[in-house]
Amino acid sequence: MPGLGLTLVSGRHHLDREVRWVVPTDLRDPRRYLSGGELVLTGMMWRRAEPDSDAFVRNLTAAGVTALGAGDHPEFHTVPSDLVDACRRHDLPLFAVDADVAFAEITERIVQRLSAGRSGDLASLLDRHRRLIAADGIGQILELIDRELGMECQVLSPTGRALRGSLELGEEERAAIVARAHASDRLPQKVTLDRHRCCSVFGIGSTIHTGRFLVVGDDHTRWPPERRLVAEQLSALLMLELDDPSQRPAPHVELVTALREGRVDAHLLRSAGLPADGPAVVIAATGEPEALREAVVAEALQFDAGAARDPLRPPTAAWATCGGETVAVLAGPGAAPEERGRFLAWARRCAAVLAGAHPGGPGAVGVGIADPVRSPDGLRGALEQARHTAALAQPRPGRIEVAEPDHLVSHRMLLAAVPPDVSRAFRTRVLDPLLEYDARHRSDLLPTLRRFLECDGSWRQCAVSLHVHVNTVRYRMRRVEELTGRDLRNPLDRMDLALAVSLD
Repeated sequence: MPGLGLTLVSGRHHLDREVRWVVPTDLRDPRRYLSGGELVLTGMMWRRAEPDSDAFVRNLTAAGVTALGAGDHPEFHTVPSDLVDACRRHDLPLFAVDADVAFAEITERIVQRLSAGRSGDLASLLDRHRRLIAADGIGQILELIDRELGMECQVLSPTGRALRGSLELGEEERAAIVARAHASDRLPQKVTLDRHRCCSVFGIGSTIHTGRFLVVGDDHTRWPPERRLVAEQLSALLMLELDDPSQRPAPHVELVTALREGRVDAHLLRSAGLPADGPAVVIAATGEPEALREAVVAEALQFDAGAARDPLRPPTAAWATCGGETVAVLAGPGAAPEERGRFLAWARRCAAVLAGAHPGGPGAVGVGIADPVRSPDGLRGALEQARHTAALAQPRPGRIEVAEPDHLVSHRMLLAAVPPDVSRAFRTRVLDPLLEYDARHRSDLLPTLRRFLECDGSWRQCAVSLHVHVNTVRYRMRRVEELTGRDLRNPLDRMDLALAVSLD
């Protein structure tokens, strides 16, 4: 197929390998979206340094892909030599993609060829799907799944919000499905809901930026190859229909850029779709990876969409990533003072679900939420406040911490001013005896101490929450006092232990 614009770089001895499917991706570790036999197309956005190439190719080889096509990167006119060497090392065929050929064109032409060979009517079915894109899009695609494949389905957000579909799923069921999907190395996955019910979850898209899931009410492991192929293609079509939050509208980027430069005005707010007056909240997120940072902000901004008739409608918000931080301006219900508590709870729930979900490894993201303001002039100060609260969030690997302005007057502000090595030394001196004792005796001194402090020193409340006898708590706390040299009856000693535990 010379019209595809693929030039062989290495791996001529493997040209007899079968291509089962095509997957475009810029994930550093896309194994969760691969099931073997794919031609992977990448724009190499994952490449920050030369060693990244070896890690990327190693992940593809582990997933059993057939070959790799590389190109479409604004900085590389040819395939980098480190990627060529990595493919040769791991014996993976490598193609250079012509800059004039879009990944979408390569995908469509190969899918047509595969479809014609595997099922007599599949190519016409896919053509019908493409025609649907030009019409109603997602609604008709989901109807097609119901009608043509005989399966009810539901589209879920990365945090388990129900976006669209006919499959009835409770809140706990959606949470279980999303947790399984995030924890899986690859999709689709079968999820058992109860003794009589199961479903299959497919990934929509190939990046954490979209991170949505197609859930069908059937066991995909029992499907014939043709049916699974159709489901995978439908997932790809849904990706085209759903907005990719990594591509922000120009007015959003312009508003955030102006806000960072201190020149935001009513005109910029209106251009971004926001009211020029009324309450508004600024959110700032820092940390890496960028994809995870953007995902938690995008989901948090859907606070008022949960109660809407159409959960896919854009929230009253504008956000973009500039200069290593993600900044958002939220207006409407989420910014109202009386809604602050509910919005913060929602943002923390989103963070808890997404923490550790990034397939490239654990991240560390801090999110700061400012107090509401009522005029464009106050947004600049709100941004500075949000940045300070994000810094106080103190994210640790695998965590997404959400902080609010109240933390600016708590012990977190003092801890944030202490150099990290001093904080670590303090925590080590206070808690290491407990950690060593727990490891040696397989005991629970540190968890019991944490719960004891959370219960304000109440023996009985701590015992009830841990489901142990009150004498067990007393024994463990005496052992804590002996090992740390602190007296839990002394307020200053208890403060030392509380601060050390907060750093753990």
